[in-house]
Amino acid sequence: MPMKLLTGILLIAILSTSADARCSRGCDTALASYYMWLNSNLTFVSQMTQAEIPTILSYNPSIPNQDSVQAGARVNVPFACDCLEDGEFLGHMFEFRTFPGVTYQTIAQTYYSNLTTVDWLQRFNSYPAFSIPDTGVTLNVTVNCSCGDENVSKDYGLFVTWPLKEGETLESIADANNLSTGIVSRYNPSANFNSGNGLVYIPGKDQDGTFPPIASRTT
Repeated sequence: MPMKLLTGILLIAILSTSADARCSRGCDTALASYYMWLNSNLTFVSQMTQAEIPTILSYNPSIPNQDSVQAGARVNVPFACDCLEDGEFLGHMFEFRTFPGVTYQTIAQTYYSNLTTVDWLQRFNSYPAFSIPDTGVTLNVTVNCSCGDENVSKDYGLFVTWPLKEGETLESIADANNLSTGIVSRYNPSANFNSGNGLVYIPGKDQDGTFPPIASRTT
């Protein structure tokens, strides 16, 4: 398959799997499920997401020591969920400063734990993949998000952008988040939970440890 056609298909797929295909407004808070890789720590996560460590910890009461988070653990990181590209989709643009040897692949798959993709980085940055400046320029890192869907349920108003990993299933994700499989699948009707890649959107808990309801919206 020609590379340009393949890239086009991938971009369409990303947009089609976003929590909201079109939007008119965002929401104050969404959560990114950042899975920790070997030798990563909350200081690094804070740098990548521009979220303060105390704020991150407030959404993760199970973390006993901020200086030592087990590799493979997931950390919920709060961020603003904005309506981007003139209402095309819900997302947030993080900022990443380059350094020697960095690639779009390492940014997407490692530094942002598959919360974004190489194609998404190429779309929102002017530098081609083979010539990213390594002199500390700022790149846009776009992460999709959800503000909920009152047509599914008004009981859930805070959502986690959850990158799927190999070995995960609908049942394991629901169980890890104290949710029913029915609720998780209703918010992600086209998701293949066994694929080991891609994003799904699941209800998340706030700083009080509860699932907040969807916020009422006034015009």
